[in-house]
Amino acid sequence: MLFAPLSPRFSGWCVAAAAAFVLFVQLGTPALWDDDEPKNAACSLAMLDANDWVVPTFNGGLRIEKPPLVNWLQIAGFTLCGRNETGARIGSALLTLGTCLLTWRIGRELLGPMVGLWSGLAMATCVWTAVGGRAATPDAPLVFFTTLALYLFARGALSSAAAAQNPDLSTGKIFELPLASSLGIGIACGAAVLTKGPVGIVLPLAAFGLFACWRWCATVTPWPTALQRLPGQLYRLFIPAGIILATVLLVAGPWYAWVGLRTDGMWLHGFFFVHNVGRFAGTMEGHSGSLFYYPTVIGVGLFPWSIVLAAMLGHGVLILCGNRQSSGTQSSASDGRKVPLQLMACWAIAWVGAFSCAGTKLPGYVWPAYPALAVGIGLFLDDWASGTLYSGRFGSVATRVAGVVMRIAWSILALTGLAIAIGLPVAASCVAADAQWLGLCGLIPIGAAIVAWRFQSTGHPTRALGTLAGCACLLVTLLAAVGAERFSRSTGARALLVGLGQPAKDCHWGCFWNIPPSLVFYAGSGITKIDTPAGIAQHLTASPQARVVIDSRHETLVEPGIPAGYGVLSRTKTLGTQQLVLIGPLPGRPLRTPLVWNTPPH
Repeated sequence: MLFAPLSPRFSGWCVAAAAAFVLFVQLGTPALWDDDEPKNAACSLAMLDANDWVVPTFNGGLRIEKPPLVNWLQIAGFTLCGRNETGARIGSALLTLGTCLLTWRIGRELLGPMVGLWSGLAMATCVWTAVGGRAATPDAPLVFFTTLALYLFARGALSSAAAAQNPDLSTGKIFELPLASSLGIGIACGAAVLTKGPVGIVLPLAAFGLFACWRWCATVTPWPTALQRLPGQLYRLFIPAGIILATVLLVAGPWYAWVGLRTDGMWLHGFFFVHNVGRFAGTMEGHSGSLFYYPTVIGVGLFPWSIVLAAMLGHGVLILCGNRQSSGTQSSASDGRKVPLQLMACWAIAWVGAFSCAGTKLPGYVWPAYPALAVGIGLFLDDWASGTLYSGRFGSVATRVAGVVMRIAWSILALTGLAIAIGLPVAASCVAADAQWLGLCGLIPIGAAIVAWRFQSTGHPTRALGTLAGCACLLVTLLAAVGAERFSRSTGARALLVGLGQPAKDCHWGCFWNIPPSLVFYAGSGITKIDTPAGIAQHLTASPQARVVIDSRHETLVEPGIPAGYGVLSRTKTLGTQQLVLIGPLPGRPLRTPLVWNTPPH
């Protein structure tokens, strides 16, 4: 039968195939997007050219934004695939594939093989995996290493005995974390700290601590007994936490100490106080948002699986509140889903809660919470498909309600497809007119919604979910691979340099005010920052190979500084409303020919 239950081994291959399709199709075809991708890639090339794996630099200056693990991955990628977009992104794609498989393993080992399958597919084929997993940024390594830490914790703390049947969980012994698990978590978190700093250890430990407190409050009564056992419990918790922290220091500490010595503490000060404390305490670079920012981001990032996000949350709350009795004689505490779901909830709360309180907000900050959310989605979908949402007095009612909820979900999927069919051509008309046909992608979720509705009506819920998975895989791949390539074909620095007529690295480059990071990568050489209109004339006349790139909003400001015989060689759009303008000597034009500006000032 189509989409029938798969063997655990084949389920893993199914998740891997879906993730590979989403992540590797035309991976290196779209241009690097400003600002983070080319900044990371240019920094990696600078470290490679200088044979310096310690101090990150960008355009000749110290780069304090990120630790170097993503640069090390990109150096390996450039060595294997060349100094191009594929080399910059291959490390992120491979690690994201690993994250999807870890999500599958977490769901399979804690909640069953079909939960693992749907969890892995949800993680592999959601929008943000297609975006972040194909990007040359530190987000993909961070998500992989933190998810690895979650997996090792789940195996060490819960898998030694099925959590629901473990008598220790009902007698005050929260969990045992073996030494090997503690060391493995420490290594994974140490790599995460080398990827993005303290967040790689602080939030995983916060999630594990929250889970321990939850288990303590749920299992230990009465209070005198709890207080009597508290010292022993603290010992059990502090010992593995200490091992984890010590391992993190051994893994990440040497590089931090080394870069501090090499830069006289400048890198450490800038990274910790500006890009950690500063970003948390206030808004940087205009990236702000309300408390509803991340719920909205997650709704978009988990699409199309987010059509059941609200149902998943309600389903999880009912399980955690103990509203299900698995048999007429067993208590709700025996529900084997409860303890694993507590761990997933603590993991998601730690990441989403922490960054909701931060002053600076970006969509990728909460991506590490997606594996836990995907497991929750996988659990709900498996319970719905198997008809075992709830038993007992309200079981039949809950099943009927879930059926209505899924029909609402298919309707949301169809409406979203309609929005894509209408909105994407409108957006393309502003940036890349030849990409308007991408609106046809909206037909995929519309068709999938119709087919899934039909499967549900005929009593084949597993086939309906298989239809959703196929829709997700095809839709996000088309948008991330084909759509991104179409949009980047006529935008950004790479498109600006296409008609240059000579190798970009042979030119002497300058930029007025702001330097686009993508220009640093694609020019292949250092970019001189020009602060005044008079500096433009000095730069252009200093060398026959001199070129200047400006933002179109500054055209009227710099026009008086352009020497006679120089003008606009090419211009290209950005994803915003402005353009990048390339200025250089006009071929075949007399030196005293006045400069003609083709675009009115913005």
